[in-house]
Amino acid sequence: MTAPIIGARTAAQLEDDLGALEVEFEAGHLARLDAASAVELGFPHEFLDRAMTRAVTFGDLKIEARR
Repeated sequence: MTAPIIGARTAAQLEDDLGALEVEFEAGHLARLDAASAVELGFPHEFLDRAMTRAVTFGDLKIEARR
């Protein structure tokens, strides 16, 4: 979610700020922005993304009976 904070002090500044609502990005622009802002999430995100962690967390774990 994005919540911009507009710091306009005059009607002209407000009109200029609201003009940004008319800007539309093409898919290529969005891809470049996503690539430029990508960060490594690190711990705990990498740990939580492991298949084993998801299996245990969401109940996909199967335990074999002893013989």
